[in-house]
Amino acid sequence: MVASRVRLCAVLLATALVLVAGAACDGGSSSPGATQQPQVTVGPETQNVGIPVEEGDGFVTLRGHLFGPQHKKGVILTHMRPNDQSVWFDFAQVLADNGYAAFTFDFRGYGETGGDQDFDKLDDDVVKAIEYMRNQEGIDQVFLIGASMGGTAALVAAAEEPVDGVIAISPPAEFEGLDAVDAVSSITAPKLFVASVDDEEAIGFQDLLDAASQPVDSETYTGNAHGTNLLLSEHGDALRALILQFLQENSSP
Repeated sequence: MVASRVRLCAVLLATALVLVAGAACDGGSSSPGATQQPQVTVGPETQNVGIPVEEGDGFVTLRGHLFGPQHKKGVILTHMRPNDQSVWFDFAQVLADNGYAAFTFDFRGYGETGGDQDFDKLDDDVVKAIEYMRNQEGIDQVFLIGASMGGTAALVAAAEEPVDGVIAISPPAEFEGLDAVDAVSSITAPKLFVASVDDEEAIGFQDLLDAASQPVDSETYTGNAHGTNLLLSEHGDALRALILQFLQENSSP
């Protein structure tokens, strides 16, 4: 009995050390070429996902997590720089709790995804995520929500691969060669642009609004919170409600 208790304590201690180490790693930045295997899923119904994409003469796997896979409305969440998909986890669970299949993933070279960071491939990565969601059994609509760099990439991708709606939070009009101003005029799906009034990183926000085809709407908040930081600001509750309203209004029965 004593030996059993000793062994149990040793196992518990080892598990605690692993969890502490994992938390420390999550708090730091990943080197561009590092590959981290998906960790324990965030929720009991969350699935780990790997999407192979071409890179050079080989392939790299986009690593992601699908929250609420049983739902029929899909939402893809694209992260900003230098963050990774983990900044979306809390809100992805909110979406799942509200009846949406929410997919987070790391762009190549970020977080759990290997390879090198490649700004020229950002929209390609989003397109691959759209194709993945379209191929999931039961998914009948796909929406994009992107923050900053991810917002610009989402807009460009939506002009290449049709979706049912796009929300861009603090999107620069142009990011490292990705031109969202050119893209928004050809996106026929409903669009929502969100930014803080004093956010100097959302360069060209008004240009995007002026160039966007209908239907389009926008919302601005006081302060200078950028991208997913808006969800952590005093306006977080209002932004979450706005996003859920947009999705509900543009979802088919």
